[in-house]
Amino acid sequence: MSKILFVCTANICRSPAAEAIARTRYGAGNHLFSSAGFLFEGREATPEMIKTLGRIDVDASSHRSRIITEETGLEADLILTMESRHLQDLAVMSEALFVRTIPLAEAAELLSGRWMSTEEFRAGLTGRSPQRYLDTTWDVDDPYKRSRRRYRKAVEEISSLVDSVVRALET
Repeated sequence: MSKILFVCTANICRSPAAEAIARTRYGAGNHLFSSAGFLFEGREATPEMIKTLGRIDVDASSHRSRIITEETGLEADLILTMESRHLQDLAVMSEALFVRTIPLAEAAELLSGRWMSTEEFRAGLTGRSPQRYLDTTWDVDDPYKRSRRRYRKAVEEISSLVDSVVRALET
C-alpha cells in the first residue's frame, strides 16, 4: 500500500480537500492518504471548504491541520503539492523530499492516459531541477478568504486532479 501526502500552504483548504476527496473515493484502494502544510498545527479546515466539500458528499469536518516536516514527508511514497512554491520549499528542506514530490496538476498531466504503480511514477521524477518550478504553471488557486465561487472552482479542480492521479496509480 502506498502513502500519498497532499501539501498546501496552511493545510486548511486545498490539501485537506484533496485528502478528503481521495479518502472518500479511494480509501479502500491501494493507497493511504494524508495532508500537511507549512503554517498551522491542529486547525480545522475552513468552514467554507467543509461546506463546499459537503455538496459533493465529502466530509472534512474532522480534519486538523499538521505541519510538514522532513520526517512526515519521508513517511510518504509520493507528495503532491498544490503549488510549485510548495515543491520548492520541500526541496530546500531535503533532497529526499524533492525526489518524491510533484505538483498535483503536473502529476495529473503526466499520468493522463497511463497506468502505473506509485513506485514506477516516482522513479520518473528523478533528474528534475527545483528551478523548473519557478512559475505558477502547475498551481491550484487558493480559495482561502475568497468567494464561494472560488471554493467551488477549487473543489472542482482538486476533485478532477485527484481522480486522474489516483485512478492512474490504482494498478
